[in-house]
Amino acid sequence: MSKYDWNKEVDRIGTSSFKTDSKKVKDILKLNSYDDTIYLWVADMDFACAPEILKVLHDRVDNEIFGYTYKSDEYNESIINWYKRRHDIDIDANDLIYSNGTVAGIRNIIRALTDEGDGIIIQEPVYYPFATQIKGTNRKIVSNKLLCDFENNYSIDFIDFEKKARDRHNKIFMLCNPHNPVGQIWSESDVKRMMEICETYDIIVIADEIHCDLIRKDAKFVSAYNLYNGDKMILATAANKTFNLAGLQITNFVINNMEIRKKIVKYTGDIFVNPFAVEATIAGYNEGEEWVKELNEVLDDNFDFMEEFIKENLPKARFNKPEGTYLALIDFRDYGLSEAELLCKIADEAHVILEGGAMFGNSIEGFVRLNAACPKHVLEEALTRIADIFKQ
Repeated sequence: MSKYDWNKEVDRIGTSSFKTDSKKVKDILKLNSYDDTIYLWVADMDFACAPEILKVLHDRVDNEIFGYTYKSDEYNESIINWYKRRHDIDIDANDLIYSNGTVAGIRNIIRALTDEGDGIIIQEPVYYPFATQIKGTNRKIVSNKLLCDFENNYSIDFIDFEKKARDRHNKIFMLCNPHNPVGQIWSESDVKRMMEICETYDIIVIADEIHCDLIRKDAKFVSAYNLYNGDKMILATAANKTFNLAGLQITNFVINNMEIRKKIVKYTGDIFVNPFAVEATIAGYNEGEEWVKELNEVLDDNFDFMEEFIKENLPKARFNKPEGTYLALIDFRDYGLSEAELLCKIADEAHVILEGGAMFGNSIEGFVRLNAACPKHVLEEALTRIADIFKQ
């Protein structure tokens, strides 16, 4: 029996919600919204936050003052204990650097550690803000494109990866694991091989592992931090995705190279921590393990349902159940529509908002990314609407 209510629908009206704002959807995705639209795009969950977190946030409000706040020992220890307990990662408190969000942190790291014109290696199709931050800082996108078989299973092109790591103009490799949006967890041997190549050619690694707590029951995740023997590793951790706290902008980078830490801090200056971020992090990591356990069970069930539903009701679509994240990548190319036509059809006829694959890389144009972190009845309604318009 569940301790938490995973069927509750939370009304976001009046909360300046980016995900459910029709103007934002129109401006960014060029899609229309309606009174009954279901929004399954942006990567934040539709589940209420854990009550253990809500309680401490209420208590913090009752304190009535929200002054400058520092990272307490309890804050650091909650992170250290969580990652040791769940992922066997040994973190030193001195190696933790707080950032107001992962994307902002990556942008600062790129600027602090590289020069304009330097190459940054990414593995497209991948989380599109990687490319945005590289372009925005006048660095060069160096794409080690993922290989894809006929069943939409992805793998790493190691010959190309080593060629690009060998190029002295390329300074950073950005690893995404579990991978967003394809949902795969790279095997321990694959990650170790990538890390060895980066060590050989003196490439700085930014390992974005912020989805590492959200994995399927039969999947195994091993952190790059435990497989890297060099001294140029930057591990991105975040309570944001694990506990649905994206708006609080909580990211902690783990950097054991003191010179790299100094360069980043010199660039950013001291960053005060949001007082709500402190309380939410401590409560989540110290008291939220049961909530995360149930969340993963709900996601397992949602994805099992999706797999069967798509097979029976959308026979031309192809869907591989993701090993990690709460994001589903669905291949609609066999329906013969351009991606723009596909997304507009789903938005205007099914009243469901999804993201197109081209945002993450041209190789998955015609795919959609669907956020399955919602009550199962909402997911069922959205998929039923989509199936109905294609049956016509």
